[in-house]
Amino acid sequence: MKRKRTTFVGERPIFTGSPHIVEGGFNLDVENQNYNVGDTIPAGTLAIYDEQTRLVKLLKTAKVKAIDANDAKIVTLVKNDYCQPIFVVGDKVLATVSGTYADAPSITKIEETDTGYVITLSAAITGLAVDNILVQVINSSDNAAIVGDANALTVTDTEVKEDETGIDVTNDTMQYALLERRVLPIPTSQKDSTGMYLKGNVHIRLSQSY
Repeated sequence: MKRKRTTFVGERPIFTGSPHIVEGGFNLDVENQNYNVGDTIPAGTLAIYDEQTRLVKLLKTAKVKAIDANDAKIVTLVKNDYCQPIFVVGDKVLATVSGTYADAPSITKIEETDTGYVITLSAAITGLAVDNILVQVINSSDNAAIVGDANALTVTDTEVKEDETGIDVTNDTMQYALLERRVLPIPTSQKDSTGMYLKGNVHIRLSQSY
């Protein structure tokens, strides 16, 4: 399924000041993760950059807005005019990352509505609740695992291209911070013990301010 942003309401800052941008240029890793051409990757998305391969992987996350009362496999995720999930059909997702990769539910359908971003799963996630954060999982020795610990953030909204997709990341917010409430959700597992920095890079400062 292809999707493109259809509403433009102007920019909303996600950093309290200008962060450092990692030099050299990077491309989105489309070998190890799937994206739809035309998708918009929101600024502030958790990222893992590799200076040797010059590739960037993303941690795909979304917050649960509602669960269908008649079919728990149908889950509505939070989206707004500035930011929406970047899952694709076939992605496997969990709220608590555990168990085998084979048992992790996969996304079989995605529908965008005026009020939410609705996914249908291959199986219901036991114990899933509103406000839980879903995260994409990958296969690690037959176990479900997250892509990794984020060491960076995307800097600007980036449209996925047909061929290479250039993408800028920051690895240091300097004296500034990311306004966490304005971006895709950051799981607690990605934060340090204080909740104020990324676990994978304490040079990324987080703020709960609006």
